[in-house]
Amino acid sequence: MSSITLIGPGAVGLTVGAALIDAGHDVTFVSRQTFAEIAVDTADGPFRRHAAKIGLATPSDWVFVCTKAHQTASAGDAIRAAIGPATRIAVLQNGVEHNDRVAPFAGDAAVVPVVVDVPATRRAPGEVFWHGRAGLLVQDNDDGRSFCEVFSGSFATPAAVSDLTTRMWRKLCVNAGSGAVLALTRQPMAVFQKPGIADLARAILAETLAVGRAEGADLPDSVLEEQMATWLACPPDETNSMLEDIRAGRECEWDARNAVLIRKGRQHGVPTPVSDTLVPFLAAL
Repeated sequence: MSSITLIGPGAVGLTVGAALIDAGHDVTFVSRQTFAEIAVDTADGPFRRHAAKIGLATPSDWVFVCTKAHQTASAGDAIRAAIGPATRIAVLQNGVEHNDRVAPFAGDAAVVPVVVDVPATRRAPGEVFWHGRAGLLVQDNDDGRSFCEVFSGSFATPAAVSDLTTRMWRKLCVNAGSGAVLALTRQPMAVFQKPGIADLARAILAETLAVGRAEGADLPDSVLEEQMATWLACPPDETNSMLEDIRAGRECEWDARNAVLIRKGRQHGVPTPVSDTLVPFLAAL
């Protein structure tokens, strides 16, 4: 059994936390809100019920950072407080800058970036509706394999892969385009059928592919139209977290999903004129 401090029990954090408890670990949730129970429901009804331990961060074997990317700094004190002599920090966030975001608080602790595929919606403190997928990808190294072992016996399906950089940028292709389009139009996926919107999404994707390749990701040209086909086939009322955050009046992940293209593009001399135009509008939301 490992001691785990989980910071940010939102949709992903609650689902992952339930899986960690399933696996037999001692999980402490660091949360602004209190809740006595974790309730994970699916379309088929209740799936998991676990008592929840809410508390302050103390030195642990693992720290799971499950906040939104732009909330990392506000979690810094809790991250520091949870670090012991052999702590590993798993960063379950969107974007491609996991190490950079957590490094100021990590000290000598190992940082394990995680690509997350956990579609879920938080309904209330401690309550989440989960769509039945809990994919987690890490780099195939000692820390990544240790991360996978933590979930042994749970309903989560972590995997260690040889090229995490490509998998991170492949997910950013999804997040950068659909997130920006839905947030700026404040409409669900049906908006992709409207004149000019698909062309805008293609332009965002083209920049993401170019910058990702400069970062070392293996992103063939076929990714662009494959992703476009997926978006165009989505149910018209489907949304994403960027749109849900905008609708709720919350800050959204424009920086981790879109401004990152400008930062990385400048580092590599890759022009990003579409992102240069869109990001100020996203920031203004």
